[in-house]
Amino acid sequence: MSNVFISHASVDKPFVLRLAVGLLAKGIPVWLDSWSMTLGDSLRDAIYEGLEQSSLVVVVVSDASIRSGWVKRELVVALKRERQTGRRFVIPLRIDDTAMPCDRLHADFAGRGFSEALEDLTRVLVAKGATDMAVLPAREVLPLRFTRPVDLDAAVLEASWKHMRRRHPDLVLLPEQVVLVEEPEYGALRRSLHHRIDAIAQDPDYTPEAERHLKDVNDLVGRLEVVLRTGVAELLNRGKEIDAVLWFAKIIRARALYRLWTTRMVAGGLGQGWKIAGLDDYKDAREFFGTDELDLVDLWRDGHRTGNFTLWMPRRDVADLLRFGTPQRYYDGLPMMMTEHIYVYPQMLAEHLCYPRKTREPVWDLAEAIIGLH
Repeated sequence: MSNVFISHASVDKPFVLRLAVGLLAKGIPVWLDSWSMTLGDSLRDAIYEGLEQSSLVVVVVSDASIRSGWVKRELVVALKRERQTGRRFVIPLRIDDTAMPCDRLHADFAGRGFSEALEDLTRVLVAKGATDMAVLPAREVLPLRFTRPVDLDAAVLEASWKHMRRRHPDLVLLPEQVVLVEEPEYGALRRSLHHRIDAIAQDPDYTPEAERHLKDVNDLVGRLEVVLRTGVAELLNRGKEIDAVLWFAKIIRARALYRLWTTRMVAGGLGQGWKIAGLDDYKDAREFFGTDELDLVDLWRDGHRTGNFTLWMPRRDVADLLRFGTPQRYYDGLPMMMTEHIYVYPQMLAEHLCYPRKTREPVWDLAEAIIGLH
C-alpha cells in the first residue's frame, strides 16, 4: 500500500494542488487523478485502483464536494474498507463552512492560515505512517510549482526530490513523473490562446498568416512543456545541483510565456521582458542573468569541435581566453563551481532540447570540455 489518496471535487482543484504540493514537500506521497491518469484510462477503474492502493485517504469537504457524486462514491468505498480492515484511515479536511458528512474529527482549513493547517494535517498523517509508506517507483511524482511566472519554488522542488531519493536511492526519474502545477498567469495565457484559436473564424482581423501563427505558438508551447519536464528529469538524474534545474526551468518557462504573450496583441508590459530568455544578444543575457560581466563562448567535447554549444559565461571565468585568445580545457581556467550550474548546464541543455537536430548530446563531464571565444 502506498500514497495518500486525495478525494475532491474538480471545482476545488486549485486548493487541492496546493495541498498536494505541500504534502509532497513534507515527504508525504500523494495520488491525484489529474497527475496519475491519461486519455483513454477508465475514470472509475483508475480512481478505484488509486483508492485500493492508497494507505490513507484525505477527503476534501466543501459545498462542491458534498454535491459531487464522485466524492460521495469515493467516500463510500473508503469507509467500507475501513469497516473491513478495522483501521481508520479516512481523514476529512474541511475548506469552507459546509457541515461534515460523517461523525469524525477533521482537519479544518476554513478560516485558518494554510501553512498552520498544513502543519497540523502533516502531524496526523506522519503519526499514521504516511512518511514510511512503501511507494512504488512508478507512483512517485515530482511537482514543478512556479511561485512567480518564471521562478520555480526551490524549497518544494528540493524537498520533494530529497524525499523521493530517500524512498528510492536508485530512482531514475521519468519526464512523465514530473508534473507542472498550473500557475495562474501561465494558465490564463494558455486558455486565452485556445480561445483565440477556437474563435479564429469570427476574428475581424483574420488572416491565414494569423491563424497559422496562433497554431504554431500553441504547438511550440506544448513542446516547451515537454522540454521542461524532460530537462528537469535529466538534470536531477545526473546529480546536478538544484540551481541548474532552477535556471534551466527559468529559460524554458520564460520562452513559453513570451510566445504566449505575443498572441495577446498588447503593447509593453511584463510580457516583453520575457523575451530576454532567448539570450539572443548581450543586452538580453545581461538582463536575464543579472550581471554586466558576460562573454559569449563556444564549448565542445574534446575532439568534436563541430558539436559546439554557444553559451554566455561570466567574464571572470573566461579571463584566460580573453588574455590569450586560444581555446583551452574548461577546468584550466578554474571557473567557479556555480558557473556550471547557473550558466553551463542550463544553457547547454536548453539548446540541445530546443534544437535537437542542430546540437550533439551535452557535455556532462566538463573535464572533457574545451572552451573558446565565440
